[in-house]
Amino acid sequence: RVLWERSQGIDERDVNSERLRKSVGVERTLAEDIHEWSDCEAIIEHLYPELERRLAIVKPDLLIARQGVKLKFNDFQQTTQEHVWPQLNKEDLITTARKTWDERRGERGVRLVGLHVTLLDPQLERQLVLGL
Repeated sequence: RVLWERSQGIDERDVNSERLRKSVGVERTLAEDIHEWSDCEAIIEHLYPELERRLAIVKPDLLIARQGVKLKFNDFQQTTQEHVWPQLNKEDLITTARKTWDERRGERGVRLVGLHVTLLDPQLERQLVLGL
């Protein structure tokens, strides 16, 4: 019965709007493939302020666990690269994107560029600020 209701779009469960965000991201799907690093870098420069704005709404102190980049290629495969970094940092994102571009793109065109951050777990963050 439940399966049938869900297949019909019927779902009476309560909506939980108080969930904690685990990540924040922004991406751009391109009308045409790009093949030059300078084009990718320009897109990152354009996306970064939007990521910064979205993160400031969710996490005003801008403390994060990791930040990373996503590239989707014209063969529909995608790759992401991220690493631990305590605060949003554009230069680090550009460096990470360049490394990903150089190591994983090959000759493929890029169809999507994205930036994202993983937020700190609130429990871990609370432990970090105790300063024992």
